[in-house]
Amino acid sequence: LIETAHELALRYNDKSPLENMHCARLFEYVSNPKCNIFVSLSKSQYQEVRKICIDAILHTDNAHHFAMIKEVQMMYEVNSEVLD
Repeated sequence: LIETAHELALRYNDKSPLENMHCARLFEYVSNPKCNIFVSLSKSQYQEVRKICIDAILHTDNAHHFAMIKEVQMMYEVNSEVLD
């Protein structure tokens, strides 16, 4: 999307455009009272769930995949004695 200057890339400033659109759509859908699966949460719980959802969706961007894998491998190497 970024290479083709797609509308989503322009809207989200080339930063994970598809994933940002998915985040926006999720919270657009749950803003409808019939679809709001978060309705029973307190404000602080909702903020935490929103952050987790956004982080989880943004982490699906393959552009960052190898950097994340490298980070996990490094964490494992540093803590391998505890994790094995």
